Amino acid sequence: MRLMGAKMLKPTKLELENRVRQWIKKNRKENIRLEFKLKVDLSTIGAKAEFIRDVIALANSEGEIPRSEGHLVIGFRNGELFDIESERYDGAKFGQLLDSYISPHVSVSYEEFENGKRGRVGVLVVKPDVHVLYIAAKELRDEKGKLELLPGQSWGRKSDRKMALQGEAIQHRLSNITKQKIDAAISPLEERIIELQRAAGPALEVKKIRYEIEATREWPEIERHLERLVPYAREYEHHVKEEVLDALGAVTGRTRDEMPLQVLQGVDSVLAEIMFIGWGGLQRRSNKEISVEDQKVLKRVGHATYELTWDSCRYLRNLEMVRTCAHRYWALIRFAALNSLPSLQESLLEDIRYCQQICLEERNGAAFPEAYDLIEWQIKDALDLPQKPQRSETIERSLPRGSPLNYARSISMRKFSPLGTEE
Repeated sequence: MRLMGAKMLKPTKLELENRVRQWIKKNRKENIRLEFKLKVDLSTIGAKAEFIRDVIALANSEGEIPRSEGHLVIGFRNGELFDIESERYDGAKFGQLLDSYISPHVSVSYEEFENGKRGRVGVLVVKPDVHVLYIAAKELRDEKGKLELLPGQSWGRKSDRKMALQGEAIQHRLSNITKQKIDAAISPLEERIIELQRAAGPALEVKKIRYEIEATREWPEIERHLERLVPYAREYEHHVKEEVLDALGAVTGRTRDEMPLQVLQGVDSVLAEIMFIGWGGLQRRSNKEISVEDQKVLKRVGHATYELTWDSCRYLRNLEMVRTCAHRYWALIRFAALNSLPSLQESLLEDIRYCQQICLEERNGAAFPEAYDLIEWQIKDALDLPQKPQRSETIERSLPRGSPLNYARSISMRKFSPLGTEE
């Protein structure tokens, strides 16, 4: 039933009905956004004033932004049901009364349905504007002249009860509303400033390198540009690493165009720096939480590795290139497994298995079984996690010279100067 005059926001009726029935079934207690009444009596001035105060209090209840709806359930209280069908409540009359005595207008809707046991129950849904404070719009006196409502009066809810808002409480709420409006106004400007800051400095320098990569088809020149990317991949935050990955995308997309082994290894060196693993990160769980931004970067590293691996397996069929790619997958999968990142781990395994299967495809009359076996070994070794924490020195001494862990360490420890010369 739609109220007339008041601004409406009608919730999904089925969801609302199920929610109210659950409140009744569990004998839900009142809270800051929920009030129960057996009935609403609008036959007297005092009762009308009480109803108006109840709605103002629900509309002014403090909390999250955007503020959740308030609910005034009619026909149930403290475990007792009352069939409201005989009351013949009129949503339009509710709306007219609220429009007349509440300022500014508050968005409400009224619905009725079966209460789940016997009879009917009603609910008035109050959807307030978080940026306003609702007050009584005009005075209301009974037939004896007793003042029931005074213009400017206001109420809110604290826990399960209604409370009058006066003086300091009103000022506090108005201050919060002003702050929210200011924050909302300046937020786009702050975001724009951050975007401009990110577009300048190191991020801009990486963009320039990407443009130079895109402008050349010469592999030796691309290799030099990759060395220039290393300090940016290692030293800066996520937004710069994202720019580095964009630059690498201009290289990995050309893998099948007879990419030399040295260039692929150069890409892998940059990917190793982006991964922020450090020594020990492939033996045990990371000491720091892996954030959503971290995982986003790791996923992009995985995508770049997939482009290199797929083309190396299917088109180039170069075992040394596959070995380098498989080592990078080994580090990614092991890091994901050690740090309980199941979604990332599953995605990585799916991609590398896809590359592995393509090795069995015959091209020029031959398959590529040695690459298939190499990838299989790397996958199994990556998932063979240590059972007990061990000192890094002991692990390093016990590893064979060509193990994936020593390979990953050698890559992560590789240092380049900003001019691109290896130290």
